[in-house]
Amino acid sequence: MRGIVINVQKGLYKVRPVNDGEDINCTLRGRLFKQSQTTKSMVVVGDYVEFQPVLGGRGVITAIEERKSKLVRKGAGKKGSHLEQVVAANVDQAILVFAVKNPKYRKNLIERYIVSAKYGGIEPVICFNKIDLINLSEVQEDIKECRKLGYTVLLTSTITGEGIKKLKSLLKDKISVFAGSSGVGKSSLVNAIFNEKKTKTNEVSTSHYKGKHTTTSSQVYELPFGGRIIDVPGMREFGVIDNGTGIRDAFPDIIELAKHCKFRDCNHINEPGCAVKEAIESGLLEERRYRNYLKLKKSG
Repeated sequence: MRGIVINVQKGLYKVRPVNDGEDINCTLRGRLFKQSQTTKSMVVVGDYVEFQPVLGGRGVITAIEERKSKLVRKGAGKKGSHLEQVVAANVDQAILVFAVKNPKYRKNLIERYIVSAKYGGIEPVICFNKIDLINLSEVQEDIKECRKLGYTVLLTSTITGEGIKKLKSLLKDKISVFAGSSGVGKSSLVNAIFNEKKTKTNEVSTSHYKGKHTTTSSQVYELPFGGRIIDVPGMREFGVIDNGTGIRDAFPDIIELAKHCKFRDCNHINEPGCAVKEAIESGLLEERRYRNYLKLKKSG
């Protein structure tokens, strides 16, 4: 039987059959179990698997299909910093949620998420949430910049309902992963999409505006109008793993400028005739964006 993994909890994988039927808790056995002991993110939410029912109403996963796309980050902590942690698999688009206030987004973090999405073959959608808390003019330049770079941008508020209809239309008939830091309002957006409380929400601490984790493990929701949502836990750390493709696709403006550098192998640091550095000096390219590009290129 073929199914999709909809939840993972300490070696137990909840699988939903693709041809209807009830969800079934599965385990890994034999060769796959041995591999899972040494392989990080071997089975994640969104993976398609082959499984067999066994006695006791459970099942055994017998095969894992190759992933068509994945949202990844570096493993947390020093030990996991060199490992690829897959957050979700086989999705069409990533709804990258950022709050305009409490806690306000950082542009460097937006770029990190975009790099990760592009690296994994996922189309990013940038969602600026909680827009009822500010005057839109405060973030207008950043919105224009994101759209100029070719990204779909959503402006949403679960208080006023603004942008929810447009968000639903983007989700229709697609598999989407909702990702973002703790406290940006992902869970509230999911509830607004269904017009009911699907997931728990928490207030943000007013002392430091850091969010609390409300989604403790990735959850899958089937959309009544077609499509599927994967809601992943809020992430306080989001280290980027990249082989060059994600950064290239996330910084098309810098890649285009680099074509006009004097030297083809220009590193855009102190080489003469660097078109990227000239663009910074003329105000065409934001220095912050340039420095984040170099940082991600070095760490990826």
